[in-house]
Amino acid sequence: MSFFYWLLFNVLVLIKNINGSYHEEQLFKELFQNYNPLIRPVRNVEDTITVSFSIALLQLISVVEKEQVLKTNVWLQVGWHDYQMQWKREKYGGIQSIRAPPSQVWTPDIVLFNNADGKYEVSFKSNVVIYHDGYVNWVPPAIYKSSCYIDVKFFPFDKQVCELRFGSWTYDQRQLNFTYYEEKIRHVTIKDYVVSGSWDLLDGPMTIQQSSYVPPLNDGNDTIELTVNPRFEKADGRDRVEFVCTLIIKRKTLFYTVNLIIPTVLISFLSVFVFYLPTDAGEKMTLSISILLALVVFLLLISKILPPTSIVIPLIAKYLLFTFIMNIITIFFTVVIINYNYRTPRTHKMPNWIRRLCIDILPRILRMERPKKYEKDDSLGTSEADREKQTMLNYIQASRALSIIPPIMMNHSDDKNVDISNHHDEQLELKQRNITKKKH
Repeated sequence: MSFFYWLLFNVLVLIKNINGSYHEEQLFKELFQNYNPLIRPVRNVEDTITVSFSIALLQLISVVEKEQVLKTNVWLQVGWHDYQMQWKREKYGGIQSIRAPPSQVWTPDIVLFNNADGKYEVSFKSNVVIYHDGYVNWVPPAIYKSSCYIDVKFFPFDKQVCELRFGSWTYDQRQLNFTYYEEKIRHVTIKDYVVSGSWDLLDGPMTIQQSSYVPPLNDGNDTIELTVNPRFEKADGRDRVEFVCTLIIKRKTLFYTVNLIIPTVLISFLSVFVFYLPTDAGEKMTLSISILLALVVFLLLISKILPPTSIVIPLIAKYLLFTFIMNIITIFFTVVIINYNYRTPRTHKMPNWIRRLCIDILPRILRMERPKKYEKDDSLGTSEADREKQTMLNYIQASRALSIIPPIMMNHSDDKNVDISNHHDEQLELKQRNITKKKH
């Protein structure tokens, strides 16, 4: 007995399904029998069809600064009324909605005006949903590449404002007008938004704007005149309506702070320690050149990230350039310091202006004891060897007066070279003996 009821239930369900399929088939035949998808669904030619539009942002794929392109994954939410797509539900078994390919019904030719790759249409032609009251809903997915001016002045702490400008490619304001998909919601839908690892979405307002529309004209002339035809001025109503979606995004700075800003700041501080390093260590030039090469690497890294524009220079690029110039100056002074450090009275004679600056002027400013004037040794002759001895003697006297340890004098195998220190001690002993004799 139970098997009989089960069989009867399945037969009734099958009959109902067959009856429902029959109603849907009949509905399709009657709706599309005399329907032309190329004609705007309006009763009068002068009527305007209103298209409700909105955007659901799924993912902010990338922002290519060098190409100034924004890549997004979105769903377009489009809706309009088609008076030819109406039916009575009671007549067709209570069917409330049907699905149809977009090629069989009229769809607005909405494209992205500021696209950057030449792909104006959506990536997938999904079915449209037609309701019994004539309302048509179409939600096609799309991946767009839109042009966006990237302002890199405050990179990597920058904020970008990118626009997605949608509109009809052929219809003007008199034929097609936009309205919001939901009147109370005038922002991008982010219900299914996937958070980006590089950018934060701050806001996404949507607005409807008007812009001048001048269709291409061909008057049979070979030349093209860049003038607006008076027949298509704004007073004639030939305006194009655009649906503008503005994305305000801010860059996440953690990656650039750790890998770019902190290393460059630390490298810049190393330039100061070049002057702290002793000259005799022999590594002052090595450290300076290493810092210079590291700054060059970071400059090349930034040049690969940022767009090659001359409108504005990023602040971080200015900082690196300033540090680069300061490091060049550091290298220059390091070379001068090393050169003067290894100079000796044998190789260079001190200029008079340096002698006056270091012996007379600077001790007064620094409140140091000025070196006493040395006495000329009359026992030395006028030969080259004697002049060299006198020069070294003067250097030793000045160094001892300033409490400066003189550099180590290298022993040479020449017969002309002598031990200046011993000679100086001998001269002092002779002077003391002469003074003693005079007293007696």
